[in-house]
Amino acid sequence: MSEKFITVAVRKIVATRARECCEYCRSQLFFSCDPFVIDHIIPKSRNGSDELDNLALACQGCNGIKYNKIMAEDPVTNEIVSLFHPRKD
Repeated sequence: MSEKFITVAVRKIVATRARECCEYCRSQLFFSCDPFVIDHIIPKSRNGSDELDNLALACQGCNGIKYNKIMAEDPVTNEIVSLFHPRKD
């Protein structure tokens, strides 16, 4: 998909696949007072795509913390590691 915005149909597919839970922290959309968003696992600013495999349902908290990062320091080992991928890790 090369669309500028994520369509309603794609949002529904992503939400259904995630069972309406944040794919990072597993919080449920039903109990959230804030709407969930469609997150780009590899951010568009880092050449991520709008393909379904790169989209995840995310709560506002997880989406805000992740922002456009793909790597972070592991607090135990102090190594730079890839961030959690909701369907591969």
